Amino acid sequence: MIIDTLDNYYRYTKLHRLFKPAFDFLRKGNLKEYKEGRYDIIGNDVYVLISKAKGCGKEKPSLELHRKYIDIQMVLSGEDLIGYKPFCECKFKKMPYNTKKDCAFFNDESNFWFKLTRDSFAIFFPEDAHVPLAGKLSVSKAVVKVRV
Repeated sequence: MIIDTLDNYYRYTKLHRLFKPAFDFLRKGNLKEYKEGRYDIIGNDVYVLISKAKGCGKEKPSLELHRKYIDIQMVLSGEDLIGYKPFCECKFKKMPYNTKKDCAFFNDESNFWFKLTRDSFAIFFPEDAHVPLAGKLSVSKAVVKVRV
C-alpha cells in the first residue's frame, strides 16, 4: 500500500507500466465536474470509477481485496476514512473471491486506519485488503482500476 498526495505522483509512475496513464488522468484537474460512473482510460486495462458517497462508519466494515486490478483511490472532495490489513493476516472470510467482480470480503479488523483528503491517494495492490468509506462524512472519489 502507498499513501501520498498527487504532487508526488511521479515517484510511482515507474512501478507499473500503466501507472503513468492512470496518474495523467488523475492530474487533469477537472475530475470534480465528471458525473458518477465509469470512464475508460485504456479500455479494461485502465479505467476510473467516479463516485460520490457518504461514509458508513467503521463499526462493521468489511475488508475488500482485488486480484486482477490495483486500486488507485483519490479523494476529489471531502474526506475518506480507510482501513487496511495485509491479506496474509486476513482469517475471517465473509465472501470468497468472485472472479467476475474481482473482489473478496473479510470480516477481520483493520490493523491501520488513515484519512484521505482532497488530492491525496492510496494505492492498493492485490496483497492489500482495505475498507473504503469507513468515515461518516461525504466524499467524492476517483478510483482508478489498473490491470495487474
